[in-house]
Amino acid sequence: MDRTSEYSLYSGNITASQIGGGATKSRSPKKGKTYNPADIDGDTATAIDKFRKANRLLQKELDQVKEQLKKEQQKTNKLAKQLEISKLSLL
Repeated sequence: MDRTSEYSLYSGNITASQIGGGATKSRSPKKGKTYNPADIDGDTATAIDKFRKANRLLQKELDQVKEQLKKEQQKTNKLAKQLEISKLSLL
């Protein structure tokens, strides 16, 4: 088996080359083309959107508080170690 090229391991019909810039189509959905289920009216959809936005903000705030708590726990552990060392040095 010839291993001079990783492409030689695969079929000769497949080509792996790109000419030019990036993709011509955008993968993001266009504004105004959102899915609206038939069983949810406009007011309910608006309420759900507000709920999801509030949920994202609360999740972000929770992550920040967790990070601060982690930093404070590291400080506490460091101070506890220093206190233990000072107690040992007094003996």
